[in-house]
Amino acid sequence: MMAASLPFSVDEYRARAERVRDEMRRRDVEVLFVMDPANLCYLTGFESIWYPPRAPLGIVLSVHDDKAVFLDYERHETHVRMHSHFDDAVFYDYLTALDTVASAFRERGWSLGSVGIEWHAKSPSGPMIQTTADAIAATGAKIVSGDWIVNRVRAVKGSLELECVRAAARIADQAVLALDEYVRPGKTELEIAAYANLVMAEHGGEEAAIRTMISAGPDVWCRTHGAPSRRPVEDGDVMFIDLCGVVNRYHVDICRTVAIGRDNPEVRAVLDESARSVDSVIAAVKPGDRLDVAQKVAEDYIFSRFPKEQIWWVGGYALGIALPPDWVGHTYLSNDAYEQFTWEPGYVTNYENILFDRSAGWTASYMETLLMTDTGIEVLSTVPRTLRVIGN
Repeated sequence: MMAASLPFSVDEYRARAERVRDEMRRRDVEVLFVMDPANLCYLTGFESIWYPPRAPLGIVLSVHDDKAVFLDYERHETHVRMHSHFDDAVFYDYLTALDTVASAFRERGWSLGSVGIEWHAKSPSGPMIQTTADAIAATGAKIVSGDWIVNRVRAVKGSLELECVRAAARIADQAVLALDEYVRPGKTELEIAAYANLVMAEHGGEEAAIRTMISAGPDVWCRTHGAPSRRPVEDGDVMFIDLCGVVNRYHVDICRTVAIGRDNPEVRAVLDESARSVDSVIAAVKPGDRLDVAQKVAEDYIFSRFPKEQIWWVGGYALGIALPPDWVGHTYLSNDAYEQFTWEPGYVTNYENILFDRSAGWTASYMETLLMTDTGIEVLSTVPRTLRVIGN
């Protein structure tokens, strides 16, 4: 089915589906019901501002044919047909959703073997995923885990995807640097976050899967995941900026620490020292290494130079296609998350050094996005990790 608009060509989506089928075969999964919104976007280009928690929205792939079959509720039909890649579609209303899905599995022969379910999907709700699995099982299917099949495939990005990643990096950099002229004492964190988002939109960026994080002032040390507030920034504040540039849902994360109005020598010294951990990671890691090679180098560097009580986190996680509520991938540099992985060319990850001082009321933090190439790690941002004084 040809859609009116897609981020990538139909051939690209078919190639992605075939890589997913290869992974399904490796895991002995014959049919995969892909419901996670990010995975659905990867395979079809479909993106919605809302995913109904009580509807089993998704796409079905089988290793026995090359068709991709979309399942969604009837109010999305026009959206799906205009903005998604698929070969066939089944639409239902809320009252008939489970019966229609079960019939689709039975009639297409999908129930004759193992059916993978994405239990960790961000949508629909957990109870709906379970109820859907039960309805499919009642048709005779053997229900197995379908978690991380698509995630693992999309963790390694091809050339077309990397074009989006590099564009997202440029957009993120532009937003961070634009704050130098915008931020002044009296501007609220909410205003600053909104301006950063506006700059990214003006340069072709999209809304990120996590809200832009701006936090400043004496409580900045404990607000690493805090939402922007109505507090106006003040002269002497240390401010934490964390945002993602986004192109075709591909995310590139950047975090920088700035000082408002005047220098903070203590924060500057910490950033000057911690920033060099990136160089240590680049020097130590080569294509094919386990992810945790980087984690060990990073921890050795930071924990040997700073007291443990000042270290909030050292680490990172995979980045790529993401939709709310978060952009965090399923693999971590520590290799202790949902799956272990290696530094394959095309792997994209963020990298964080978050340090703080509670008594002094500051954070000295930065985040980079790293790309493994055929020859080694590339840092995607060009914004220095050192402290910048803005808002003079």
